[in-house]
Amino acid sequence: MKLQIVSALALLSAAEAGVSVPSVSVDVKGIESGSGPFEGLDPVVSWGASTSVLGCDIETGATSSIKPTLDVLSLPKSVWGKISTQAGGWGISSTISAKFDGSKGSKNLALDNDDLDANLEIASVGGALKTQVQKGFDVLGGRLSVNPRYNLANSEGDVVLGYDTDGTSVTIEASCQQQKLTVAQRINDGNRITPSVTSNGDVSVAWRKSLDGGNSVTTTLNVNDSVSVQWQDGPWTATFSSPMDGIKTGDIDVKINRKLSLL
Repeated sequence: MKLQIVSALALLSAAEAGVSVPSVSVDVKGIESGSGPFEGLDPVVSWGASTSVLGCDIETGATSSIKPTLDVLSLPKSVWGKISTQAGGWGISSTISAKFDGSKGSKNLALDNDDLDANLEIASVGGALKTQVQKGFDVLGGRLSVNPRYNLANSEGDVVLGYDTDGTSVTIEASCQQQKLTVAQRINDGNRITPSVTSNGDVSVAWRKSLDGGNSVTTTLNVNDSVSVQWQDGPWTATFSSPMDGIKTGDIDVKINRKLSLL
């Protein structure tokens, strides 16, 4: 934990000498139904900056809560740093993040080659080491992707197969425990339907309605489990969700987020 924080802070200080203007945003989230006017308010400020040094691009960032409190040390949430470069046609990047809530951070090494349509990633998330490879192929007028993944912590693996063509994408996720089929179909320029089914019998359907200005409304029905509606309107995001049993719904939970760009 200490090593992750020191490494990320070193990248933060390195980017301080850069020429880019840091970006600062405030994410006001957690306003929930049934709470008082400020009870559910959880504003988070995010800081980010980038620079280039010796042919390497460096990005850094940090997040902190800005709720009124006497415990100042409880406000910082996370800090992260990323360094990337190009070598032999491959994009190489490494990311380190650290959290201040006692949980483990993450480390990531990724290699990408657009010409070969290939990607290799090794990551440590929460102390678990994971690796995955992705390769794309042009097949029958579309793109076939093969993405085997392996978790070294529990010696479990799976594979994700995807096929994308004009207006339609099919994804199969398969492991020893469960298989899942997802089909996304564009009905027209403004509507997309995405049903999915698992080998355990779980069924869900998502309908995304595109609005003007890049906004959207997405309704997701998880059969016999829950239903939710997410409305994205510029910097505003409103989510309405409810548990579901058959055709009966429970209490509706409402959450509203807004991002404010300060710089």
